[in-house]
Amino acid sequence: MPLSPDVLKLIHTIAETGNFSIAAEKLYKVPSAISYTIKKVEDELGVILFDRSGRQVKLTEAGKYFIYHSQWLLHSYEHLITQTRTIENGVERTFTIVVNNIINYDALAKLTEKITALFPATELSIHTEVYNGCWEALYKKKADLVIGAPHTAPKIENIVYHPIGKIEWDFVVAPHHPLAPFTTVLTSEQLRLYPAIVVKDTAFNMNKQVSWALEGQKVIYVSELSTAINLIIAGLGIGYIPHHRVKLLLDQGKGLKKPISEQKQPTQLFYAWNSSVQGKVLTWCLDYIMQPHIQNIWCQ
Repeated sequence: MPLSPDVLKLIHTIAETGNFSIAAEKLYKVPSAISYTIKKVEDELGVILFDRSGRQVKLTEAGKYFIYHSQWLLHSYEHLITQTRTIENGVERTFTIVVNNIINYDALAKLTEKITALFPATELSIHTEVYNGCWEALYKKKADLVIGAPHTAPKIENIVYHPIGKIEWDFVVAPHHPLAPFTTVLTSEQLRLYPAIVVKDTAFNMNKQVSWALEGQKVIYVSELSTAINLIIAGLGIGYIPHHRVKLLLDQGKGLKKPISEQKQPTQLFYAWNSSVQGKVLTWCLDYIMQPHIQNIWCQ
């Protein structure tokens, strides 16, 4: 007789009640069937699980070991059944959130906490993209929800977007950089002498965007914003940094904000998702992130 979930549940119920008759009543079975099943299991295992010598059934040492080490099996099975039914009822089995590298991540932890608590059966993935890489992830169905898709949305069938707000940019140089002493507006001729630090667009098929670089200027490409900030603060190049990411460094005097002749405009950001596939996780996420106090965080 295989150790099926029903047999495991039977053994654990007898251990909890200490009585075959009570266990039979709880499981809607006749006592004789219970006794037969347990005897069959014990014979096949070659061990005695229950001591039947007294008025109350007691676990043997082998039985105690079996109960202790099989508890997770019983719980895992029950959990599996519950979560499978959840998926059947329209909850996504997997859910991927793509975030733009320039957003403020402060609201992301709370969003993650709520999703994992409300939808424990869903496998959640969160990863970062840069510029048009955000739109491309949605286009290639590698994202269920994008937070911070930039600029104007490309014309993609079934893609819905909603404005979040705008990211403000500061042009920054290190305090020891050769451009630091200048108090006037920096010209393109001055800026072109030094490398531009640029976070590279992660799009492969869509047109790549460049945050800022002048024609003829040397460009150092990096894969993430934190690296760009570190290189600029180290004086190895110059470039634009989202205000919310550099404000503290400016206040601490670790970076200097400079006016330049061609000022970068604020970047409009959007929520974006595919309207043709909208399960319960996406529906909940949209309701949650559309709240003004959540929406305002991403760009601040």
